[in-house]
Amino acid sequence: MKTDHQRCTNLAYLGTGAIAFAFIGWRWNMALAPLLALPLLMRYTRGCSNGFGLVLAWPLLAIGAGLAMWRTWDLDLWLFFAVPLLRVLFILIPLALDRLARRRLGPLVSTLVFPASMVAFDFVLSFSPFSTVPASAVGLFGNRELSQITSIAGIWGLGFLVYWLAPAFNALAESHFDFKKAGTATILPLAAFGAALAFGAVRIATDPIGVPSVRVAGVGVDHPRDYWNLIDEGTPREKVLALAPELAAIEDELFARSARAVAAGARILTWSEGACVLAEESEPAFVERAQSFARESGVYLAAAVLTLHYGSGISDNKLLMFTPEGRLAFTYVKTISWYPTGSDGRLKVVDTPYGRLGAAICFDMDTPAFAHGLARLDADLVVVPAYDSEGIRPFHTEVGLYRSIENGYSVFRQVADGTSMAVDGRGVVRAVEDWFTGSDHLMIADLPMRREPTLYSATGDLVAWLDVALLAALIVLVIAASLRARRSRSS
Repeated sequence: MKTDHQRCTNLAYLGTGAIAFAFIGWRWNMALAPLLALPLLMRYTRGCSNGFGLVLAWPLLAIGAGLAMWRTWDLDLWLFFAVPLLRVLFILIPLALDRLARRRLGPLVSTLVFPASMVAFDFVLSFSPFSTVPASAVGLFGNRELSQITSIAGIWGLGFLVYWLAPAFNALAESHFDFKKAGTATILPLAAFGAALAFGAVRIATDPIGVPSVRVAGVGVDHPRDYWNLIDEGTPREKVLALAPELAAIEDELFARSARAVAAGARILTWSEGACVLAEESEPAFVERAQSFARESGVYLAAAVLTLHYGSGISDNKLLMFTPEGRLAFTYVKTISWYPTGSDGRLKVVDTPYGRLGAAICFDMDTPAFAHGLARLDADLVVVPAYDSEGIRPFHTEVGLYRSIENGYSVFRQVADGTSMAVDGRGVVRAVEDWFTGSDHLMIADLPMRREPTLYSATGDLVAWLDVALLAALIVLVIAASLRARRSRSS
C-alpha cells in the first residue's frame, strides 16, 4: 500500500511534468522542456498503482498542451480540443507501454520501449497535416550540436536519443543515483547522448572554409486583411474585384522592396507565402512584369503568389521561379496545405550559376519524407516562402529548418507574421528577421552555393522504419514474457 507521502510525491511528479510539458513546442517552446517533462511523467506513471493514474494525467496534460496552442494557428474549435487530447494520448500510450515492459523485460531492453514507441508515433503523425510539429523533440533546434545527429538519422534519431533519456534517468533514480547499480540502463543512453553532442560539436567546428556563397534576399509586405478568407467564402467575384486597388498597391510595394534588395547585392529573391494576391485575370500581366523585373535586375525571382479563382475553394498558393533571362523556369504549387490544392506533388529545381535552386512552401518543409525529395534532386539551396502567426514564432520556422541539416542544403525561409531565418547546410543561422519587431520585412543572407552530402540524404527515413521494426519486436517480447509468466503462475 502506498503511503500518503508517496502519493503526494507521485502527484508532484505529475504536476511538475505537466507544467514542463506545456513548454514543449508551440507558443512557449523551451529546448530543455522535454528533458524535464518526459522523465517526470515516466516517474509518475511508473509510480501509479493502477491505470487510473494515466486517465488522471490525460486531461491535465491536455490543458497545458491546449494553452500552448492557443492562438498559434487558426483551427476550428473541434480541432483545438481534439489535437491536444490526441497529442497527449500519443505520449501516454508509450508511457503505458514502458510501465508494462519494465516488469517483463530486462533492465536495458525495457528502456528501448519508450523511445521506440514515441518515435513510431512521431513517424506516423508526420504523414498527417500536422506533420512533425507535435513531435516532442523538434523544439531542440536551438541546440546546434545536438541537432547535427539529424544529418545521420533524421529527426527520428534525435527523437530516439531525447526520449531514451527518460527511462535512463528513471533507472538512475530507482537505483538511488548509484550509477553502478543502475548499470547499462542509464550508462548506455547517456553515453549515446554524449556521443551525439560530441559528433555535433566536431561537425560544427569543422565547417568547410572557402565554399563560395550567394546573396539571397527575402521580401514581405503587410496585408490589410486575410485574403484566404475569400477562399473560405468560395472566392466571390464581386468581393475580389472590389479589392483591386488594394491588391495593386501590394504588388507595387513588393517590386519596390525587391528593387532595394537587388541594390543591396542580392542575386536570388524570394517573397513570403502568398505575398502577392492576384485576381485570376491579373496573373498574365503579373507574369510579364515579373519576367521584366528578373531580366532587368539580373536575378532569380521566386515570386510567391496567391491567385484567386472566382467561385472556387481551391487555394492556388504557388511560387513562380523566374530566371535572369526573364524565363519562367517552373511553377510550384504548395502541396501540404490545410486548403484543397491543385498541386501535382512534384518538387522542382533549376540549375543556376549559384548551384541548384529549389523551392517549397511553408508546411512542405515540416514533412521529412517530402522535403527529402529536394535532396534527391540535388538541390543546393532552397527558398521557402511561409506564413505563420505571432503565437508560434519562432518554433514553427525551426521545425522546417531541420530539413537543412538532414539533407545538407541551405534553406532561406521568408515568413509573413512570423520569424524568418536563413541557415546553411548544418543549420547554422546566417540571418534572422522578426516580422513584429521590424517594418521593412527584408532579410538578406549570404548562403553556401554547394550542398553538403549527408547520410540521411542518402537513406531517407530508414531509421524511422527500423524503429517501427524495433517496436514490433519489443511488443512481441513483452507478449512472450507475459505468456511465460502466466504459465508459470498456473503450473
